[in-house]
Amino acid sequence: MDQSAGVPISVAGVILAAGGATRMGQPKLLLQWKGEALIRHAARTALEAGLDQVVVVTGSGAEDIKSTLLGLNVLLVHNPDWSAGQSTTVRAGVLSLPEHINAVIFLLADQPFVSVDLLQALVNTYRSTKPTILAPFVGDKRTNPVLFDRSVFGAMRGLQGDAGARSIFAQYPPTPMLWPDERLLFDVDTPQDYQKLIS
Repeated sequence: MDQSAGVPISVAGVILAAGGATRMGQPKLLLQWKGEALIRHAARTALEAGLDQVVVVTGSGAEDIKSTLLGLNVLLVHNPDWSAGQSTTVRAGVLSLPEHINAVIFLLADQPFVSVDLLQALVNTYRSTKPTILAPFVGDKRTNPVLFDRSVFGAMRGLQGDAGARSIFAQYPPTPMLWPDERLLFDVDTPQDYQKLIS
């Protein structure tokens, strides 16, 4: 709750799941880990963290992702322009959020070690300190997922080309939130990464 206004502070999660996974050579978000696809793991983690709304923005392989997420309370948003760059997926995610959402956490489904604890820490830190942008840091390395306050939604809707949301960091430097788990730095981009994950 926002104690000063007496209204709840709502934080959504947007999972960017539109890319073509060219370095993997196959749809990486459908790869299995611990008995479920990476995209389902990411969505389930966001739901278990208690985010007020969970949006999955699809592009390449949308139907396969949709079927993989059956039974989960997520909003599927298709980005037909996904091949024009990550900015189009970020925009689609921001535009899907209702007016009552105060902030959004952008998640990447190829980061398997994003935990419920991490997402809840981002939300709780945001609710208590109200940063414009909040990013986890492992040591001196900034990583994802990153939380964005509604005040920068306009800047995010103005992104172009392959510029992701981090392109506004120069104008709005992220507030760091230190995180102790070095595994957060790991993502699945290549077949070698996947073998490391499952070995």
